[in-house]
Amino acid sequence: MEKTERDIYVAGLIGKLLNGDISPDEHLWLENWMDESEDNRELFNKLTDPDHLEKQLKYWNTIDNNAAWQKLQGKLDVIETPRRFKYLSLLKYAAVVLLLLSVSFLLYRGNEWSEKKQVNKIAQTPINPGSNHAILILDNGQKVTLKKHQNISLSEKDGTAVSNQNDVLTYKQNGRDADAAQTPAFNTIMVPRGGEYQLILADGSKVWMNSASTLKYPTTFIGKERKVYLTGEAYFEVAKNTAMPFIVKTNKADVQVLGTHFNVMAYDDELNCKTTLLEGSVRVQSSSGVNVIKPGQQAIINNQGQQKITSDINIEEEMAWKNGFFIFKDAGIKGIMQQAARWYDLDVVYEGDIPEIQFSGKMSRKVDFYGFVNILKYAGLHFNIKGKTVTITK
Repeated sequence: MEKTERDIYVAGLIGKLLNGDISPDEHLWLENWMDESEDNRELFNKLTDPDHLEKQLKYWNTIDNNAAWQKLQGKLDVIETPRRFKYLSLLKYAAVVLLLLSVSFLLYRGNEWSEKKQVNKIAQTPINPGSNHAILILDNGQKVTLKKHQNISLSEKDGTAVSNQNDVLTYKQNGRDADAAQTPAFNTIMVPRGGEYQLILADGSKVWMNSASTLKYPTTFIGKERKVYLTGEAYFEVAKNTAMPFIVKTNKADVQVLGTHFNVMAYDDELNCKTTLLEGSVRVQSSSGVNVIKPGQQAIINNQGQQKITSDINIEEEMAWKNGFFIFKDAGIKGIMQQAARWYDLDVVYEGDIPEIQFSGKMSRKVDFYGFVNILKYAGLHFNIKGKTVTITK
């Protein structure tokens, strides 16, 4: 792909991202492009800044679009007529300005961009989105930092091989010590604020961990059940084993399955614990009783252990975090900022009377915090950002 064509393709992907219909493969391609250089990431942040886009749209509305296109095409002599119409199809996405800005970037990539970049660095310290990192605590208390693209190989006392490759922590049983098997080793993975991580347990079950979450689990499963302990949020794809039920224990409920796909949200600072079922069946037990939920249903448990089963849920919204998005539907500012605080590793302070404004929308979790918060400014809220503390006022 030629350089000019590549930048136009990037513009189209950013447009799709803002419009909420980018495919997983396209999203991965865009993420890899951002990782190529700091210039690419800063350009991405610029093109996803609503204030900047609004100014550009106002500017383009004042000029003759046909004349501007002809002038631009003259500068980019490599664009042939058939290809021109191919790229015009991108205009249905977030804004035509994305296409024009990306090409303009080619023309101004020299000193002018460097000067502007230095001004932006002085004006605000970047608050980057979360990434793949966690802390693994072994059975002997040793702590291992798990970082992006870091390869690690370990061996537990029960013979289980532990590896960390391609940002996935994997357990594989290579043989069992008879004595050690009677008292299996337990590991704990702690995903801090601003992090996420994936692991594959010894039975083949897959777990995706959200920010500010902790999972304690045996390095190998023995006995009559597979039991893990969760604080925070995780999505599970449990390997089927009818002879050994899989149990997720939280501070409000136990979730028991044989083999299924489900999400558990059990943060200590949330009023409710939620179990959302995508596939199979789940048995949810709390102090008030037991319920079995079906795909598309959600069990909600409050602080008193009382359960409510509802089918009025949006699966896409519940699974947005795992799929790389924020999705809000009639959400209040405090609920939104609670998610943002975990993902961007921030402390949020409210001053004065904050209006009960509700937001709906979809946004990539790859956008930095300034891009995230700019959307909320249109509601008349003011954000004072100092370091990792965000103060919100009316």
